[in-house]
Amino acid sequence: MEGMVLSPKIEREADKLLAQIARADSMIIAAKAGARAEGFVLGLESARALNDLTIEKLYVIFDSATEERLRSLATS
Repeated sequence: MEGMVLSPKIEREADKLLAQIARADSMIIAAKAGARAEGFVLGLESARALNDLTIEKLYVIFDSATEERLRSLATS
């Protein structure tokens, strides 16, 4: 979340979601955690809680984390 200015509450929740993705022990759980994170960002976007650039960065961060975890689980 470097370079982004988030409220402490939003940052805490984003960190929790990233941790859930990282801890996922199956591809299904990883995909669900990624979907939950995407829903979180969609909610922030719908509420206009953050600017468009920050929203886009959050989407990229969560998508990348999910893809990385899925790749990792696929090779283990």
